[in-house]
Amino acid sequence: MRSLGLFVTCTFGFGDVMKNGLIDTLDALLFSQDQQDRWHAAQRAADKIGVKSILVAQAVGIQGDIRWMNTDMPSDWIEEYLACGYVEVDPPVLNLSKQKGNMSVDCGVLHRGDASDKREWDLNHGLKAAGFGSLFCSCYKDAAGYDRFITLAYDGHHLEDQPASQTELQLFSALLASTIERDTVAPGNGYQPVRPSPLTQRQREVLSLLAEGMMTARIAETLGLSEAAVSLHFANARKALGASTREHALALALTRGFISL
Repeated sequence: MRSLGLFVTCTFGFGDVMKNGLIDTLDALLFSQDQQDRWHAAQRAADKIGVKSILVAQAVGIQGDIRWMNTDMPSDWIEEYLACGYVEVDPPVLNLSKQKGNMSVDCGVLHRGDASDKREWDLNHGLKAAGFGSLFCSCYKDAAGYDRFITLAYDGHHLEDQPASQTELQLFSALLASTIERDTVAPGNGYQPVRPSPLTQRQREVLSLLAEGMMTARIAETLGLSEAAVSLHFANARKALGASTREHALALALTRGFISL
C-alpha cells in the first residue's frame, strides 16, 4: 500500500492489546480476496470501536473537488451533500486541507448566527437528520499529492463517551487512508467511487412527475409537499443542471440519463 508506512509508524509505542487488534485489522484489509471483502473488513473493524459509518474520499480539498468517495452513509444524504455543494463549506474539508491532522464535529448543534454560509448550517443539521451525532475527521496527503479524507461517524454527540480512544481513532483513520482505494467498492446503498450526482432524489422525483404532465399543484399533492417546496426543488434542479427553465431542466435530465420516462 502506498501510505502503509504512515500506519506502521503510528503503531510503535502503543500497548500490545491495541496494537494486536489493529494488526489483525490490517491483515484483514490487506489480504482480503476481493474489494468488497476489504470493505466488509473495514466495516467490521469500525463496528468494534462503535463507529456507525465510515467515509474515505480523495479530493482537492482547497478547491472542493471530490475525485472519488467510498462510504456506507445513507445514499440520499450523500446525494444531497454532493448536489448542494456542501464540500465547499464543510469545516473539516476547509480546515484539514490547509493543515493535516484531525478534528471532531458535533452534528445538529450549529446556530444560524455562527454559520458562515447557510449551507454550513444545512450541512451540520443535515448530518443530524441523517442519523449522526458526531464525526471524527482526518486528512492525509496521499502518494499522488491529493488529500485523503477519512470520516468516522457516530450516533452520539460526545466522542469521549465512545468506546474508542482518540489514539485508536487516529490509528484506525490512518489504516483506512492506507488501504481503502478508489476501487474498494462499498456494497449495498453505499456510494462507489463517484462523480458528483447533480440531482437529489427529490429533484428527480419532481422532474419525473413533470415529465408525466403534472403541474405544480398535482406534484405537491402526489409527494405530500407544499407547492412552495416543489417550486424550490425545481429551482434547485435548474441550478444544478444549469437550466434556464424547469422544462429545460427536464430535457437535460432526460438526455443525460438522470431520470427516465
